[in-house]
Amino acid sequence: MGSGLTKNKSKDLMNKYLSTSLPSDPGVWYGTLGGSPSAHSNCTLFSQWFLKNYTKGDVQLAMPSGNGYEMVDKFIGANGGKFSKSGTPQAFSLFSISPKNGNYGTYDAGHTGIVLGIDGNTVITGEANYGAPYGGLDASYPNNGTVVMTRSLSTFNSSTGVTFVNLNNYLVDELKNTDNGNNNTEEEDMFTIGADGRGIALVAGGIFYSLLDAKDPTSFWNTGIKHYIVSSKTFDALQERSGRL
Repeated sequence: MGSGLTKNKSKDLMNKYLSTSLPSDPGVWYGTLGGSPSAHSNCTLFSQWFLKNYTKGDVQLAMPSGNGYEMVDKFIGANGGKFSKSGTPQAFSLFSISPKNGNYGTYDAGHTGIVLGIDGNTVITGEANYGAPYGGLDASYPNNGTVVMTRSLSTFNSSTGVTFVNLNNYLVDELKNTDNGNNNTEEEDMFTIGADGRGIALVAGGIFYSLLDAKDPTSFWNTGIKHYIVSSKTFDALQERSGRL
């Protein structure tokens, strides 16, 4: 199961970011500071660049304070209720990570970036990091100024202090209907399932995923993901026969 961009396609997008002329610190670009020591090395700058270039319609940009952990909330607030916060990543979601988060090594400002694709249990993200030079799109700390990261879907969620806002309904045509190079559509690979006394689970690639936020089902349904109501016996049988995360 894949949705959004592959890792290689994500690198193509990140190379577009790197080829964009942006100000260095203390220059300002759409309300956020340029990076340092490389112009592109700033997480809020990259998220703002993506929102500016890959959403359309009457979407308003967030006006970031410089804190990556505030990007999701500020973007939702700037758009007057068009978007809702989720605890589960989907391809083409803005994300924020809480400050002083030991799981991700964030400091007071937290972190932000974009989920560019999901491939099975792998989340593919585009990110930039303030204070880090560019060392290649696969570079690790301390040369991870602009990178493509892979993270685990089972942990990269609200259980470890990460929140998301799904952008799919407002994407430019260039990004619509991408599926990680697979012929199957997201609807065929991913759906939600519910039963009396069992709640709602996400099934992706035959694996059950617990939904960790009450708004998560709506976020999936708003992108066209199908929902099925079954008996509790069928729910239990399907869960038993699949992996569960």
